[in-house]
Amino acid sequence: MAHNERIGRHLIAFAILLTGCSGGTPAVSSSAELTTTTPSVAAAALDELLLSAAEVNTAMGTRSMTVAGTWTTMLDASSHIPDKDCVFAYPADNSVYVVSNWTAVRRQILDQPGGHSTHEVTQAVVSFPSAEDAARFFASSAEHWPACANRQYRHTSPDDPDVVWSAGPLADADGTLSVTDTRQGTKTWACQRALTVNSNIAVDIAACVPGNPADIAVNIAHQIAAKVARQ
Repeated sequence: MAHNERIGRHLIAFAILLTGCSGGTPAVSSSAELTTTTPSVAAAALDELLLSAAEVNTAMGTRSMTVAGTWTTMLDASSHIPDKDCVFAYPADNSVYVVSNWTAVRRQILDQPGGHSTHEVTQAVVSFPSAEDAARFFASSAEHWPACANRQYRHTSPDDPDVVWSAGPLADADGTLSVTDTRQGTKTWACQRALTVNSNIAVDIAACVPGNPADIAVNIAHQIAAKVARQ
């Protein structure tokens, strides 16, 4: 697939290379309430929040994952998900954050080089003007993520056959949203999505493996959130 951004070889719905690219007010979750205890993190510090390749390898139980690319822009993949209830399948997607008042983003892909990656991670950190803005984004996400749980959705591409993903149940625990989506077909691929906030930072993760990802994305999100707390 020829595109401007290399986001991964196997993960079609979560890591795709692209050329360019609310209802009422929900209650603030427990994690959002905790954000007010930590001073705001400057946009210039976002790179320091990302896990190192060594830390990601430890979390994924691998040794060979390396950084495939790092971006200071949001992904814009919504045109590939016809069902707009499921666009949050992509970490740091512009269509999800567009009305959130976000100020800066660091988005990074790690995989195994050589064209046959079996493990891939997208880690993204997004800054907001204040902890309250980040808390509102989390609360809005907690309201919208259930619409794409326990169901299937389709990823489309002009160059490849459509891919069907089955979303599992939504978990909202310890101030973290998470859901595992499994790619249907001959090559099973499972990706856990996780979202949490601390201070004025949203931590947006996808961790993908050929089997059960368990809580790998949640673990990575919590490690990054702990870095936010130490800023």
